[in-house]
Amino acid sequence: MNRLGRIVAFCCILIAVTACSVLSPQKDRSRFYLLTPAPEIAAPAPAMGIGHEVAIGVGPISFPGYLKRPEVVTRVDSDRLELSQENRWAEPLDSNFQRVLAQDLSRALSTQRVVLFPWFGNPRLDYRVEVQVHRFDTDAEGRSELSANWLIRDGRNGDVLFVTDTTTNSSGATADANASIGLSRALGSLSEQIAEQIETLERKRVQVSNSDERKHGDTEPPGD
Repeated sequence: MNRLGRIVAFCCILIAVTACSVLSPQKDRSRFYLLTPAPEIAAPAPAMGIGHEVAIGVGPISFPGYLKRPEVVTRVDSDRLELSQENRWAEPLDSNFQRVLAQDLSRALSTQRVVLFPWFGNPRLDYRVEVQVHRFDTDAEGRSELSANWLIRDGRNGDVLFVTDTTTNSSGATADANASIGLSRALGSLSEQIAEQIETLERKRVQVSNSDERKHGDTEPPGD
């Protein structure tokens, strides 16, 4: 076989190998992750608790556009992000965030009366929690950060009772495959702050209510 023939034969083999590689099914290496409730959040002791179940509405939860995607996002610089080729969120991240926040609050406040926005009908709520997330990602060194503005409304009339900005951090993840661990911890820290504020508001509400009842009793005319 002359040189030209060998070249043609080699090209044919190369084309055949490439075609087989393209046509053969590729293994799906996708891995799917979820945020999880913070295990360190525990219900308050009976002496420290509110004393009754409060009804809480959780939402709406607002997320930035860069997080509204299935890929796990890693922040490699202040203005640069990378999307994982293999690691995915198993459900929309904002929905997962809302559900886990509700679970954390339920445990921290010892209440089962927690509903997610949008709720149907007209549930009787004591408080409504709204969160606007600005940042919720992990860097290349495994440091997770949650930055958000959140507020608590009166569940009866919608008045804003408390509003603040919070930044929580967590370390321990070593790669984007473990981002859900650090982000769950950061969310757990936010949940604790919200629960503490709800407990403070409820204690004040109970104190005012008791004070009003005492005043009302003092002004009642004596019986015959």
